[in-house]
Amino acid sequence: MSSTTQSSDDVLKTFNPNKIILPIMLTLGVLILLMLRDFKVATLWSIDWAWTTALCLLMGFVLIAIRHLALMFRLKVLTEHKLSWKQSFQVISLWEFGSAVTPTTVGGTAIAYFLLTREKINAGETISVVLFTILLDGIYFLVGIPILWLLLGNALIIPAQELGVTGGGASVTIITAFLMAYAFMALYTLAIAYGLIINPRSFKWFLIRLTSFKWTARWRPNAIETGNDMITASERLKKKGWNYWLAGLGATGVHWISRFLILNFVMLAFITVGGHLLLFGRQMIIYLLMVVAITPGGSGIAELVSDNLLDDFFIGAGGDSMKAVVIAVWRVVSYVTYLVIGMIVMPTWLRRVLKRHPSTSKL
Repeated sequence: MSSTTQSSDDVLKTFNPNKIILPIMLTLGVLILLMLRDFKVATLWSIDWAWTTALCLLMGFVLIAIRHLALMFRLKVLTEHKLSWKQSFQVISLWEFGSAVTPTTVGGTAIAYFLLTREKINAGETISVVLFTILLDGIYFLVGIPILWLLLGNALIIPAQELGVTGGGASVTIITAFLMAYAFMALYTLAIAYGLIINPRSFKWFLIRLTSFKWTARWRPNAIETGNDMITASERLKKKGWNYWLAGLGATGVHWISRFLILNFVMLAFITVGGHLLLFGRQMIIYLLMVVAITPGGSGIAELVSDNLLDDFFIGAGGDSMKAVVIAVWRVVSYVTYLVIGMIVMPTWLRRVLKRHPSTSKL
C-alpha cells in the first residue's frame, strides 16, 4: 500500500477511456487466434439453440449482478454503511474496471484507495478496508484450493487425458506457474494477516530491516509508510466484532462463487457438463494465474490458460472448435461486461466527485 496517496495521477490515467484499448486487443487477439486455429462453422449448426441455451446465458449475467451486489454489500459493511447503495455501485463498478485495465498486482490497491478517499472515507479507514478485502479474498483461495484438491485430486490442475503422462506439455508449465502463484498469494496473505491481526509493529520493524541494506534503501520511505498503514488498519480492525468478520467472509464467498459459476452456465448453454465441481475448481486455478499475469486484467493469459485447462470438458462434445466458442462467449460475459459497465458509470461518478475534488479534472 505504499505511496498510495501519491499515486492519484497514475490512477486517473487508469480511468482514461483509451486504457480500454489494450486489454480488449489482447483478449480479442488471443480469441481470434483460437478461432482461426480451432473453429469450424459446422460447430454453430451442431448447437441445440433451445430455450435452455438462452436461459443459461441469461444466468451468466444474473450471476454478474449477484457478484456485484455481494461486493457492494461487503463495501458497505466494511465502511460501516458510510456509502449509499448508489455510491457502492459506482465504486465497485470503477474498482472492477480499474482492475480489468491494469495488472492485478499493480493497480488494485491504489485504485481502491483513490476511489474511497474521493467518497469522503478518511485515509485510515480506507487503508483498513482495502487491506481487509485483500485478506478476505486471500483466505478464500488459501482455504478453498486445498479443499478442492483433497476432493478432486490432481485432476484439479491436470486435464484427464494428461493424468499420468510424464514429460513436457502445457500442463507442466501451468502446474509450475500455479504453484508459484499459490506460494506468492500465501506469503502475501499471511503477511497481511500477521500485520493486521497479530503484530503490526513487528511487521513494520521487519519492513524497515528489509530496507536497511544499501541496495534496498531507496524503498525505505515506502516501507515505513506501509508499516504505519498496517498499524492504523490493525487498530481499527481489532475494534470490530464477529458480525463484521462474518459479513465480510460471507459476502466474499458469494462474490467468488458467483464469479466462478458464470463459466459453468456459459458452458452448460452449449454442451453437457460432466463435473461442475471440477470446472469450478479449474476456474480458481485460472484466476490465480491471472492474478500474477503482467497483462491488464489477465487479458490474453486467461484465454490461453483456459484453452489448456478446459480441454477435457470438450472431448466428444464438439472438441476444440466448441471450446473456442465457449471461451469467447465466457470472456465477453465475464470480462468485457465490466469494461462496458465501467465506461458507462465513469462519467456520472466523475461529475459527482468533481464538485468536491476539482483535481480529479486532470483526467
